[in-house]
Amino acid sequence: MLIAFHQLPLAAMFLVVWSISTAICWLLIGLVRFAVPRMGYRLSEPLPIRDSLINACGALFALIVAFSAAGIWNDAVSARTAVQREADAVENALVVSAGLPDEVQSRLNGGLQAYLKDVIATDWPAMARSTPLDDKVYDQSEKHLLGAIDLIARQNRALGDGTSYSPLLGQLLEIRHARLARLAASRAGTTWAQWSAMWLISTATLLLIIICHSHTFRMQILASQIYVLVAAAAYFVVLAHDRPFVGKISIQPIAMQGLVTQSAAR
Repeated sequence: MLIAFHQLPLAAMFLVVWSISTAICWLLIGLVRFAVPRMGYRLSEPLPIRDSLINACGALFALIVAFSAAGIWNDAVSARTAVQREADAVENALVVSAGLPDEVQSRLNGGLQAYLKDVIATDWPAMARSTPLDDKVYDQSEKHLLGAIDLIARQNRALGDGTSYSPLLGQLLEIRHARLARLAASRAGTTWAQWSAMWLISTATLLLIIICHSHTFRMQILASQIYVLVAAAAYFVVLAHDRPFVGKISIQPIAMQGLVTQSAAR
C-alpha cells in the first residue's frame, strides 16, 4: 500500500500525508473533548498531565525519524554505488572485448547491449513497482548476462594464454555482483516496524498536546495543527526518499542509457 504513496507526485504526496494527519488530529480532538467531561473533569480546567511528557515523546519521535532517515540515506548511497559499479563494469567489458576474435566480440557486444536494453526496459519499471526479487520478470535481462559469461568461459582455449580472458570474465562477474546489489537495494527501505513506531509515537505526542491544551479550545487547535504540519513534513521526507528506485526523485538508468547510445555508435 505504501508503494502507492511513493509513486505520487511530491505535491500530492504531501497533501495526502497532511490530510490524513489532520483527519487523525480532529478525531483525537473530538475523542478528548468527549471523554474529559465523562472522566469527572470540566473542559475549562487544566488536566493533571505534565507538559514534560510532550517533550519526551517529541524527542522519541525525532529520534526514530533520524534513525529511519540515516538508513534511507545509506540505502540510497548503496543503490547509486551499485548502479555505477554495474555501468562501469559493462563499459570495461566492452573495452576489454576489443582483444577478442571478431565473431566472439560481436556476440559478446550484442549480448551486453541486449542486457542493457532489458535492464532499462524491464528491470527499472519492475524495481519502480517494488517487484519481489524472485519474480521471473528479472530473468529476461539476466539470461543475456549469463549467456555472455558462458560465452567467454567457453572461449578459454580460443584465447590462447588467457590474457584477455581473465580480466574480461572478471568484469562480467562484477556486472553480476553489482546487478544483485542493485536489485537488493530496490527492496530496501523503512520497515513496517519503523513505520509502526513512528506512527505510534507521533500519535501519542499529538494526543498529549491535545490533552494538555484541552482547557483552551483555540490553543488546543493551534498547537495540534502546528504539530500535525511538522509531523506531516517529517513523514513526507521519509516517504519521498524511502525507496531508491521508486517515486519522482528515484534513481534513473542514465548511465545505462548512455552505454546503449555509445554501443550503438560503435
